[in-house]
Amino acid sequence: MAEAREEATKEAKAWPKVAIIVLNWNGWRDTIECLESLQRITYPNYQVIVVDNGSTDGSVEKIKAWARGEIPVVSKFFEYDSTTKPVQWVEYDHSQAKVGGIVEEEAKLCSLPSNRRLVIILNKDNLGFAAGNNVAIRYALQRGYPYISLLNNDTVVDPAWLTILVSTLQAKPSIGAVGPKIVYKEMPRDVWFAGMKVIVPLGRVRHITFKEEKNRNLSGIKPTDALTGCAFVAKSEVFKENLFDEDYFLVYEDVDFFWKMKRKGIVLAVNLDSKVYHSRGSSFSRLSNTKQHRYTYYYAKNRLLFVKKNGSCAEKAVFFSIYTVSRFPCFLIRLVKGQANSVLIEIQALRDFLFKRWGWYDKQRANQT
Repeated sequence: MAEAREEATKEAKAWPKVAIIVLNWNGWRDTIECLESLQRITYPNYQVIVVDNGSTDGSVEKIKAWARGEIPVVSKFFEYDSTTKPVQWVEYDHSQAKVGGIVEEEAKLCSLPSNRRLVIILNKDNLGFAAGNNVAIRYALQRGYPYISLLNNDTVVDPAWLTILVSTLQAKPSIGAVGPKIVYKEMPRDVWFAGMKVIVPLGRVRHITFKEEKNRNLSGIKPTDALTGCAFVAKSEVFKENLFDEDYFLVYEDVDFFWKMKRKGIVLAVNLDSKVYHSRGSSFSRLSNTKQHRYTYYYAKNRLLFVKKNGSCAEKAVFFSIYTVSRFPCFLIRLVKGQANSVLIEIQALRDFLFKRWGWYDKQRANQT
């Protein structure tokens, strides 16, 4: 038995270690389903890092209860396996995480298999997607992980998901980051993401999607303008160049990050043989005070911010000319449809953008929703 464990450890170390970052905010049910699916992946050398973004629903205790084997996960994608519990965890606050954790705590995990260990990072407040993930990325960089993966907490991964993506990065050194094909949990034959097209002069991004009848033939490695923060793996060198821009809080932060990478000549790709299941919009569905208006605000403001930060002079001129001319008829149509709140929220977003109040709304409301 001891020899078998030693052989398995050697085999795992032959693969580069991957940090898998899962950001949680008031979504422990989704998170433990995601964590349970990660216990089944074929890749042998990884460390799951859960970042809790100031949850108020008892998420951290629920995740720990799952790790102890006290909360069986019910999922249509797999059968619950009690033999993979308990899971040993170490816990860090923001300041401990940014310096790479504590040596004595890390030692508790090093002898355990990847699916039986967990790092939990606690943020006091809801920092948003960009800043929340940046905390864990800094931790992973300090720990020397050669690859870093981000994974939405409302996803379930195919067992071969990570093996395929890491093999892609190893086989094609020119690729700096690669993402999987992402399908809907509810409609797994419909593809939500198979690449992305970025149109800077319009401030638009378009997911490449496919309906059921075309999904069957999707395979291979394809270039893309950007990846979604929902699921990807990147070389750590990519993050040493820049982290997520925290001016965005959420929405467009992933597009901004990858577009900057692409402009530096870093190749981005999707491998359509790798698959992740995703419930799109779960985070927004849990909002209470602002609900759908919160997304309207972030989309409106961050679309402007993206063009300002990334557009050439010509692209900015085209975008802001079209934007200025189109707002009045757009607002009028919404008012006729009874969408006055949507108009008011976008006006607030425009005001905050013009006066560079990029973090004001976020800080005031992040913990009220």
